[in-house]
Amino acid sequence: MSLYRFFLVLVCLGLTLACKKEITNPPDPIVPIEPTEQDRLKATIYDYYNKYSLWTEQIPDLDEQGRVDFVKEYSSNNSLLTALKNMTPRYSFVPYQTLDINVGNHYDRYSFLEEAEASNSSSRAAGLRMDPNEGYGIQFGWGVIGDVDYALPVITFVEGGSPAQKAGVKRGMIVYAVNNEGFIANLTEAGKVDDVDNREFEKRLEVNSLTLKVKTLATLGEEGTDYSMNYSSSYAINPVILDSVYTVSEKNIGYLAYSSFEEEYLGTGVDWNRMEKVFTGFEQKHIKDLILDLRYNTGGYVETARYLANKIIGASGDKQPMFSYKTNHYLAVPRNVPFGLDFDDVNFERDNALNLSKVIVLVTEQTASAAELLINVLRPYMEVTLIGDTGRTYGKPVGFFPQEIGDVTLWVTSFQTLNKDGQSDYWNGLSVDVPGVADYFFKDFGDSTEDMIAMALERVGVAPKNDVRASARNKYVSPRAVGLGMINKVKERNMLKTRE
Repeated sequence: MSLYRFFLVLVCLGLTLACKKEITNPPDPIVPIEPTEQDRLKATIYDYYNKYSLWTEQIPDLDEQGRVDFVKEYSSNNSLLTALKNMTPRYSFVPYQTLDINVGNHYDRYSFLEEAEASNSSSRAAGLRMDPNEGYGIQFGWGVIGDVDYALPVITFVEGGSPAQKAGVKRGMIVYAVNNEGFIANLTEAGKVDDVDNREFEKRLEVNSLTLKVKTLATLGEEGTDYSMNYSSSYAINPVILDSVYTVSEKNIGYLAYSSFEEEYLGTGVDWNRMEKVFTGFEQKHIKDLILDLRYNTGGYVETARYLANKIIGASGDKQPMFSYKTNHYLAVPRNVPFGLDFDDVNFERDNALNLSKVIVLVTEQTASAAELLINVLRPYMEVTLIGDTGRTYGKPVGFFPQEIGDVTLWVTSFQTLNKDGQSDYWNGLSVDVPGVADYFFKDFGDSTEDMIAMALERVGVAPKNDVRASARNKYVSPRAVGLGMINKVKERNMLKTRE
């Protein structure tokens, strides 16, 4: 073999070896990871939120796999819901003056969910709620008695039907001891109660039984009286705090303190019978003006707001538009609306023989939702005046209905209510006509010399006896409220509901 031919053989052999394809084992097939039950639950929460939310345009439309992939980024149902709420548009939120609530500035600050496992653990912090409630049924504020540098807990509200109410506890009682232990809150340089003392007092209430040693302004020099009660896992609320008629200079003025818009079954039921009796009494006394005390009313059922509106509206509003609903495009299709619900326009169906000249509503920043709805629907037809400690109410022109998902109940902000004039955008609360009137909680509901009630009586043309309001008191000697920072304060939930 010649050298040339030998060289060609080597070259070809080298090329053959160099170009030979390396044989490797094929990769293992990718097996998709099956979603967990928790992932599927969260994906369903996403789906219903997207379907029902008033701001559904801001929520991406995802298929089933897309929803599963999205929700895997969130460790809990609540963290997912927070992310969805944060997708809704922003607005300029005006901070509260009396409520220590950090709500952010997204329109949907209201949607929430209830989880069966968490219901018991969170119940004692739930504050005021609708339907059967639990706890002791007391709300507290802070008050200073005399020229001192500390504050004492003062009972601002006792819910009807609660253990506290059954034990005889009343608004205006000053608490000197909890379960035989005294408690005071030192005032800061700004004259307010520190959050540490707030939290410490709340802990004192987290017990299965409670004994409060209390005094009133009339018994400050006495030993005090003990009131004992047991924690209740469920009690039926009586929302009628007090009803009465003031007769001044031959003029009759009705007064109704109402704590929450409980579900009314028209023609039957305990709550319905109570309210019928109240308004029958008003008609028999021929009242011409009504003072409606909603200062701690956090809302409730739309149907009950309708019922009360029809008990107040004058003849000129009968059969006229009360309110309409605004929903998203999905709920605007009747077949998509859950069974038993409808979002049809609502007209007044007057159910009273009254001929009211004025309606005076006492409000605070806790006055919310169904209470605001009632005010809003009456305003186009009647002279409605709001008296409050600040310049606003809570601010919630929207509502929701429950969606059961396994052990979770999802409440999605799904509808907005508009009055006859299309007014509804009170996200920062309804404006108060007469602001700066103290909620003088040292005096009980119905006391004609309490600041808000006294101002209401002035507004209807009469003045109470011994008319001494906050502006005329010596702030260093007379009992006064400080810092408020309500204990067992209102939570943003269950405030405007429609039933299935």
